[in-house]
Amino acid sequence: MKRCLLVVTLAILCSSPAVAEDPKLFGRLFVVADYAEGEFEPDADAMNADPEVRRYGSYDGETNSINTYKSTMGLRGSEAITDNTDVVYQFQFAISLDGNERVSLANRSSFLGLSNEDWGTLRLGRYWTPIDLINNVVVTKGYWDNLGRNSLSNQEREVRALNMTETIPRISNAAFWTSPKFENLPLEMFVMYKADEDFSSSDGESEGYGGYVTYDQDQGLIASLAFDKNLEIEGEVLRGTVTYDMSHISEIPVTLGLLYQQADYDDKSITEDGFIVSAKLKLDNFSRPAAIYAQYNQGNDLAGIKNATSDQYVIGGEYYFKDNIIAHAYAGYNEAKDVRGVVGSRRDADGNEMLVSANGKTEVIAIGGGLEYRF
Repeated sequence: MKRCLLVVTLAILCSSPAVAEDPKLFGRLFVVADYAEGEFEPDADAMNADPEVRRYGSYDGETNSINTYKSTMGLRGSEAITDNTDVVYQFQFAISLDGNERVSLANRSSFLGLSNEDWGTLRLGRYWTPIDLINNVVVTKGYWDNLGRNSLSNQEREVRALNMTETIPRISNAAFWTSPKFENLPLEMFVMYKADEDFSSSDGESEGYGGYVTYDQDQGLIASLAFDKNLEIEGEVLRGTVTYDMSHISEIPVTLGLLYQQADYDDKSITEDGFIVSAKLKLDNFSRPAAIYAQYNQGNDLAGIKNATSDQYVIGGEYYFKDNIIAHAYAGYNEAKDVRGVVGSRRDADGNEMLVSANGKTEVIAIGGGLEYRF
């Protein structure tokens, strides 16, 4: 893999001087007011086996909050070095709008690379994983844009809306290549390699790799297949997605989506699987563009734990004041069974506080609305 990257780089550099594109400021600001309530209920076996669990019983809570979702800003640009080869660059940081005293400029997608009309684009840095790059089926926003939250570990009195495998949306220390435009062939390919930078690993265990292929003929159908190993999880993830814009064959302006995924954890004997179906309908009876959507998520054997399942139902809408100024509203419900939750605490013989946890069922309901600004 390393030799292949070197060969591609040399080939691009040796391609057949020319004009700089000024750095462009870009970003997204998205702030929302959310109301959420959640409940964890221990199952009957847990109640019977542990008097402390029985004493505490179920746990529930609610919250009103102002939240920032996926808000970022950065600079990107390019500069020609030959007639058909450009240097491309980007650095991007997360920003918070909800009054958090801690200023966070966490690195998001940042890279430096070369783009060639014939060889494609090769970049080095930090970027989205192949699995996430084909995720065009998820239409939910804000609180419910939560694909990947499957933490089943004990959380002190925190009830989460759980889903399929936990994702790491961006990978550091990575090299990634995107194919050029193929003449008369509506395919795009992407390959990613994560470098092994752990001196304590002599067998390449911290290496990772993956890729995707996407078919898009500009006729309403987009189909993608992605695979990665040791990028999202310590193990393998396979994801397939299909979306179709029905307006190409009917007068109904609705886009339908289907996602299916399998996750095989190295330390688990059971494979997690799940799927998503979504529909987004454009509305033409407003003065400005608008849309409503619905989405259903199901996950089975979450995180490779047998019988841990979740179901999620969300509806929502969008209204475009301008192409880059969008109002959002949504409501959703998530239920997970045979997952681990915390109901209270106790002290051991040495006086140390310990959490009281058990298997059981979680339920989360959340509604919210807010404003998004893109630049």
